[in-house]
Amino acid sequence: MRNNMKNILTLLATVSLVGVASASLKPGDSLTPYEIQNTESGAKYCQVCAYSPKSAKIIAFGKLGDAEFWADLKKLQKLHSGYDAKGLGVFAQILDSTDTKAINAKAKEHGITFPVVVAVEKDWNDAYKVDGVSRTIYYAQKNRVAWTGVGLSETELSALTDKVKEDAKG
Repeated sequence: MRNNMKNILTLLATVSLVGVASASLKPGDSLTPYEIQNTESGAKYCQVCAYSPKSAKIIAFGKLGDAEFWADLKKLQKLHSGYDAKGLGVFAQILDSTDTKAINAKAKEHGITFPVVVAVEKDWNDAYKVDGVSRTIYYAQKNRVAWTGVGLSETELSALTDKVKEDAKG
């Protein structure tokens, strides 16, 4: 009886993890448009529409107080600065705050010059399945996810940079 219960719990845990893993966006998925608000300018716009002319787009999701998220954004800032502004669109979305003063202060503190935004629409997560996970980064070209990761290690940054270089040629 005890082994059967253990097997059932293991099976349920596995099914649960598979469900969570398959819930988030993965390569090949399309990005769904939703409205965001730029915390610096106050402008509201569709994130897919605003960045559609760019050959490559990077979206980073994170929490205001997460130091690792801001460290990842600094890496993205270097990548963004290395490419023509017309070719690479980068923005970060704060998941847990709408305090524009605090968000802007944090961005300035870390030297982030690309837009830092908050979602205007409440149901945006239904399509993106970020579910509050900080440091999740999606790379999209032609509004299709080509790369995704949690955190931005040097290996992941290298892979992302290679994808951007490849798309910048095309």
